[in-house]
Amino acid sequence: MIELLLAVLVVVLASALCSGSEAALLSLPMSRVRQLAENGGSAARVVLRIRENINAAISTIVILNNVANIVGSIVVGAMAAEVLGSAWLGLFSGVLTFVIIIFAEIVPKTAGVRYAEQIALLVARPILWLTWIFRPIVWLLDHLVKLLVGQSPTTSTTNEGE
Repeated sequence: MIELLLAVLVVVLASALCSGSEAALLSLPMSRVRQLAENGGSAARVVLRIRENINAAISTIVILNNVANIVGSIVVGAMAAEVLGSAWLGLFSGVLTFVIIIFAEIVPKTAGVRYAEQIALLVARPILWLTWIFRPIVWLLDHLVKLLVGQSPTTSTTNEGE
């Protein structure tokens, strides 16, 4: 049972880190990022690099978050079936879904927006490193999307009102 609870904790924490990082990086105004970078902070310069190519970082975070949620849920579900029995698997899955929505999505994203500067500066280097590692996968997915919808997600579009 302890292993099951630890597995749930790992899944929720991994997903929460992704959700909070994404919200923080997207919420921090670019003017503030530039101001921090100009004042000499090395972490702020890393945030600026990320924001200048935000699509790659967001793609990386989304991939990691989905892996944490999907693979984590499969592993935790298998553990739950073994520990609790298959009769309780449906209830466990419902509770796990609720826990993920609240503690791995809503709370971290709210915190990411509220404490955007502090969180962005804290996660900047790991996100830059992960973005570099996931570059081939992000490139492949970017081109797959381009084939499927005729436009790369890294290409800007304008609205009629612009």
